Amino acid sequence: MNVKQIPLVAALALALGTLAPGCTQDTSSAASAASDATATAQADQAATSASDAAGAHDDDHHGHDTAHAAGVDFPVPDHHVQWEPDAPLIEGMSRVRAAIGSLEQASDEATILAGAAEVDAAVEYMFENCSLPVEPDVALHAVLARFMAGTQALQADPSDAAPVHDMHGAVANYEALFDDPNEGAGS
Repeated sequence: MNVKQIPLVAALALALGTLAPGCTQDTSSAASAASDATATAQADQAATSASDAAGAHDDDHHGHDTAHAAGVDFPVPDHHVQWEPDAPLIEGMSRVRAAIGSLEQASDEATILAGAAEVDAAVEYMFENCSLPVEPDVALHAVLARFMAGTQALQADPSDAAPVHDMHGAVANYEALFDDPNEGAGS
């Protein structure tokens, strides 16, 4: 990890505050790294996006306002070595890909709402079961926030397919960050 990555991760970890149950964090090292003066404008933007998404993320992961997370990629540092996902993350992302595939084929409101519910269930599964080191965990939270924003938008207006396009963007961002063996499957 290079020095410029540390402030980004620390800023995002601090912006997220308490991470989801089952997720690990080291706030003492994050706090010291956050004070590093080399933090870039990109880190500030990512921290703001993650903070918006985290602020919208309530304890039961429902009823959240994640509109600010839509369309915001978690920055992939130059020369990034992809993180290894754990088994629950691989499973959850496979479920998300399948649900997005069904959303693309959906033609009626009930099917769209069911597909959005499948994405939400997969996101909930990942929040409950993933156990990652701080840096990949923070990145994952930003990606999951985009999925939650997409499902919320679909629930508000099932006739608007734009959120499905952004969910594809979130999958692509995830695949740039993580070395998932199922990369590209179903999306």
